[in-house]
Amino acid sequence: MTGDLYVIRHAEAAGEEDDDPGLSERGRAQARALGARLAQGQVTAVLHGPRRRAAETAAVLSEALPGVPLAASPLLEDRTPTPSPERRGEYPEKYQDWFAAVPPEEQDRDGELLTAAFQQLCRQARSLADDGALVAVTHAFVVGWFVREVLGGPPALWLRLVPANAGLTVIRWRADSAAVLHSFNDTGHLP
Repeated sequence: MTGDLYVIRHAEAAGEEDDDPGLSERGRAQARALGARLAQGQVTAVLHGPRRRAAETAAVLSEALPGVPLAASPLLEDRTPTPSPERRGEYPEKYQDWFAAVPPEEQDRDGELLTAAFQQLCRQARSLADDGALVAVTHAFVVGWFVREVLGGPPALWLRLVPANAGLTVIRWRADSAAVLHSFNDTGHLP
């Protein structure tokens, strides 16, 4: 079974990160440019995280994709993979204080929730393969963790995978193969 999962970091937000901002005008322009690019291919559904910047990005994308279903998904919530006490040694010391400051509601111990979300999205993308790509609009840390999953890298790898706003990452399957990273953080559609 084949399939494509397009993982997108939300477009540029206006305001502060901690007050769940919507998109800036530049962010809306980024989302329109990405929507125009996605409209050149075949998209079967657009999912987005529940936070406002992800939802607004997905709504702008859907304007370019008439008839394509749009839905919120808790799988795409903004989460931060944080190490459990037994796995702290797998991360550079310089990040330990930062991890300790992550709000409890955003912490994902050892990335367990994100790994499960990634696996579920993979199953969805592969089941929809004949109809087109599954688009998932989410947040930077989620994109980084998903890419780390595809690459099979060490837990701390996601910290070095920082996508741009409205960056497009394509995860692809071919018949009888594991997921491959087709592209990461493609911004060719942005002005």
